Amino acid sequence: MARWVVFAVLTVLAVLLIVPRSHAQSTPARPAFEVASIKPGVNCDAGMPAPRVSPGRLDLYCVALRNLVSVAYGTFSGENVNTRRLEVVGGPHWIDTDKFDISAKAEGGATGPQMMGPMLQALLEDRFQVKVHVGSQDGPVYAMTVAKNGPKLQPTKEGSCVPIDLNNTPRTPSKRGEQPKPCGFGGGLTHDGVNFVADWYGTTMAQLAGRFLQSYVGRPVIDRTGLAGQFDIHLEYVREDAPRGPTLLDGQPIPDLPAPTADSTGPSIFTALESQLGLKLSPTRGPVDVIIVDQAEKPSAN
Repeated sequence: MARWVVFAVLTVLAVLLIVPRSHAQSTPARPAFEVASIKPGVNCDAGMPAPRVSPGRLDLYCVALRNLVSVAYGTFSGENVNTRRLEVVGGPHWIDTDKFDISAKAEGGATGPQMMGPMLQALLEDRFQVKVHVGSQDGPVYAMTVAKNGPKLQPTKEGSCVPIDLNNTPRTPSKRGEQPKPCGFGGGLTHDGVNFVADWYGTTMAQLAGRFLQSYVGRPVIDRTGLAGQFDIHLEYVREDAPRGPTLLDGQPIPDLPAPTADSTGPSIFTALESQLGLKLSPTRGPVDVIIVDQAEKPSAN
């Protein structure tokens, strides 16, 4: 089943005013939750419930600390979702393995961006003793350019997606086919464990490169297409990490489920990008911003 990205967050840092000593002013306090509960995640292996964001209320389920850091410090910029997903590096091993349920309440009907940005930062620093900084590392990247035969992109059709409401997310996921498609987001599903079909709606090239493709190709992607505007993207390809052989349950093949084979003739994501969208990924090297975890401790009691 396709999973549409519903995490909505904003990083708003308190600003230190640099003024002459004779006119020095105090730094405004960073907003914080009125009350927050952090507990070990329950039944996380059974699937992660959808996060719940409403004015003044934030509920997250079965979330690892590394993902929380990524959301609070890297996902949003200004009033908009960051077009680039920053990798979170460093930290103790448990920030990937331990999962947490977080329920937090804010005074005054705080917005989703406020809660998932500065208020979540304050919570992580208070309860997890998190300390991070943003650094730059030189490493392998892909440059996304227009292929020699030109782009094959479909401009976004009116009504194909709706602006995401960062202050209200569904309490429960909608049935398949009923969930509105948020602009600038997307997802995909796998057929037979091999063939992958992805759709993104109202997407810019910067979002396609920095938010989506790097999740599928294993390294950051830099947009160098020079193409402006929003597009509806449909892409079909064969996963390189697809299993080769029958899908097993307790060591036995699952009945009536076709087994993926190693000789699939479908295109790789690189070939599909060029043939279906007119875009090309070229390996190169360049500076990449990352969020570095300097310190993290298991959370204090509620």
